[in-house]
Amino acid sequence: MWQLRGSLSRILDKYLPAQSLKKRLAIGMSWVTAGSLFRQISNFLAVIIVARVIGMSDFGKLAVIQSTVLMISSFGQAGIGLSTAKYIASNRVSDPQRTGRIIGFTLAFVGGVSLAIGLLVVSCSHLLADKLLPGRDIAGDLSLSSVWMMFEIISLIQFRMLAGLESFRSCATITSCQGVLLPIVWVTSHYGGVTGAVLGYSAVSIIGCLVGQVMLQKECQRLGVPITYRKAWGERSILRMSTMVWLSEIAMNATNWAVGILLARRPDGLAEYAIFNAASRYQNVLAFLPTRIFHVSLPVLANLQAEGNRHGFTRALVGLGVISLLVTAAGASLLMLFPDILMSWYGKGFGAGSDVLGVVAVLCVATSVWTVASAGLWAAEQSRQMLGLDLLRGSILVLLCMAGGATTARGLALAHLVSYSAGGILLVWVLYRYLRQPWSADQPAVRADL
Repeated sequence: MWQLRGSLSRILDKYLPAQSLKKRLAIGMSWVTAGSLFRQISNFLAVIIVARVIGMSDFGKLAVIQSTVLMISSFGQAGIGLSTAKYIASNRVSDPQRTGRIIGFTLAFVGGVSLAIGLLVVSCSHLLADKLLPGRDIAGDLSLSSVWMMFEIISLIQFRMLAGLESFRSCATITSCQGVLLPIVWVTSHYGGVTGAVLGYSAVSIIGCLVGQVMLQKECQRLGVPITYRKAWGERSILRMSTMVWLSEIAMNATNWAVGILLARRPDGLAEYAIFNAASRYQNVLAFLPTRIFHVSLPVLANLQAEGNRHGFTRALVGLGVISLLVTAAGASLLMLFPDILMSWYGKGFGAGSDVLGVVAVLCVATSVWTVASAGLWAAEQSRQMLGLDLLRGSILVLLCMAGGATTARGLALAHLVSYSAGGILLVWVLYRYLRQPWSADQPAVRADL
């Protein structure tokens, strides 16, 4: 841990002359990266073991259920996670009382939304199963996954709120705890197949959510932030930004999910989707650093933007972007060198997807640029521009797949690569134009309720 912190500190030293800013980013990145890395490795091992136990066809079914859970979980947050992190970061020092009301409102809102979504999924499980995979009989597993969805939504929000408080050690504790619990999935899938895997993931989400709530209350007490539900409805103004974030997440996650289902519904689709999902797991491993950079940099960049500190904002964003790009490119090169071996780890039949992994390796670089650059636009409150870019990227992906790009796993991977590359170029250009605008060093802080 200390070696990681020292390495990050040396890299950021070139870009971040302010010692306090450099220290905040280095400490945050070291904790969050360590916790996320452990969770990603545990999750990766769990997926490999589950795939070898249940086989390619059932792994394809599980991939469809899991992608649906993650899509609905993201949808169920209503975009409030990102906006809450920003407003907590902007107010935690200047107005602890309001910060406590924001946390109370967010927990109550998300709790109600997650319960409503869980009940809706249970009541519509048969209809949803017929639409996703006709004749595959996954309605029961979808009903069970409603518990997984509910607690996953709350857990994601807890992580975002802790990031807004810059309690990065607590974030690492939560992700590490979830990683330790993942062997539960190994056991349940061995005895129960797809249904057992769903039950295992649900158990991990429930325990992780309980740990997250304990950590959140502990950190709020330490920072003098009183979580309150009285008058919390007055903080509903944070939903204004949440609406844009919500629409942006729909554009990104729903389109990714939809094109995957388009592939899975084909006659040989489950095998192809299983290969695509297996290759994408390597992408998830490489994406852990850009994703954690996003969570760590958002509250820090939001503070810098509120202070009118364009110089610090730019240097922090560039420094973190360089780190993300170098690490991701190094990892992607390994995927391109050993695709056959890496895909064969999943078991019989997966070795045929080595060419898919080669495309995914390049995709990892494109998504890392997108992830870090989007943190800059969100922190700068350029929500409309970010929504437009997400819609553009999603539209390119859907059009490519409707034109025949979703007939094979490799075609779907190529469609993702083209959409993220085109969208990433535009995203960097929009961010560059924003940073070129004059910022006044003594301008008043941006109001959090705008």
